[in-house]
Amino acid sequence: MDGMRKTTRGLIVLLLTAFVAMVGGVVPASAHSRLISISPKDGAALPSSPTEVVLTFNETVKPQFVTVRVTDSEGGEVVDGEATAEGATVTLPVAQPIAAGTYNIVYRVVSADSHPISGKTTFTVEGNPQAPATSTSPSASGSVAPTPSATAGDATPSADSSPTTATTAAGEGTDTGGESTPTWVWFIVFAAVVGAIAATFYAVRRDNGEG
Repeated sequence: MDGMRKTTRGLIVLLLTAFVAMVGGVVPASAHSRLISISPKDGAALPSSPTEVVLTFNETVKPQFVTVRVTDSEGGEVVDGEATAEGATVTLPVAQPIAAGTYNIVYRVVSADSHPISGKTTFTVEGNPQAPATSTSPSASGSVAPTPSATAGDATPSADSSPTTATTAAGEGTDTGGESTPTWVWFIVFAAVVGAIAATFYAVRRDNGEG
């Protein structure tokens, strides 16, 4: 009888130790900072060059350890300038429009708890970079007058010639960091451990004629 009780206690201790080790190993990892959104979003197809790259994390990041690069398919950087961090938001301005093509956003930051976060996303620019409009130079002789017979339709730009601006470059909701474990999973694990302990204890009592 004493041997069965020792076996039961040993099994209970083993189950509890395994549960504590599992929770202790996973919960701290899931508590680290992670990327919760990025603009342009991963896989976005933009009609024109973005004006900035914005990354948002779930916790504050250290400004002195922020690196964000926009590279082409060969790994060359296409955006000059430095990214800045304010709280949990990191911004890289795109001062010069970039040409049509596929690009990567490569980032690395360090969270407030000194946990490094890095990753890479991709977006595509489908249109040409927007260039500033240039005015038409007048004739050198100044003798050319506007043609009075020009129709109104000739002066009105067609719908096809207007730049496309309806599609936004915002990419909210992309999460490339590690996902935290949902609370309900831990309830299930805890219930399973308690159930296993209870079943084992009941089986031992029944075998010894105490139930």
